[in-house]
Amino acid sequence: MVVLDRKTILELISKHKLITKMVDQNIQVSPNGVELTLQKLYTYKEAGTIDFSNKERHIPNYEEVQLKQGWYNLQPGTYLVTYNEIVRIPANIIAIGRPRSSLLRSGVSIESAVWDAGYEGRSRGLLTVYNPNGFFVKPNARLLHLVFFQLMQETQPYEGVYQGEA
Repeated sequence: MVVLDRKTILELISKHKLITKMVDQNIQVSPNGVELTLQKLYTYKEAGTIDFSNKERHIPNYEEVQLKQGWYNLQPGTYLVTYNEIVRIPANIIAIGRPRSSLLRSGVSIESAVWDAGYEGRSRGLLTVYNPNGFFVKPNARLLHLVFFQLMQETQPYEGVYQGEA
């Protein structure tokens, strides 16, 4: 596998719409990836479930966190993030998301699953506030650094339940 560089990412954005709905492409496309930004935050309202076959999978309901004077005032705990950007990953690329270092230095982290080849949609992530004093964040803040890896060959594109999520 090869990590895609800024030039290649910009070409894929231009030719194949790798990522759309960016707040500011010049700032978000870095030398080694793209930073995804905060659209909305949610709290979990119930438990989720998962099993091997996904027949008993239940994704919990959420409640949107409200802004206060232009900021989200987050207490320690977990939050669901929806990103602004829509991602369209070709069949020969995968991506992995990592938190920006500024989050980690603030006692906050963000988790993401592997972004499979062929996935298209506006994904979500798990933001966890570990800082006992909480964390303040504004809409459009850059949270997740998405790093793209080119596969040796095309693979079976993602066809799961989250394909096309908005």
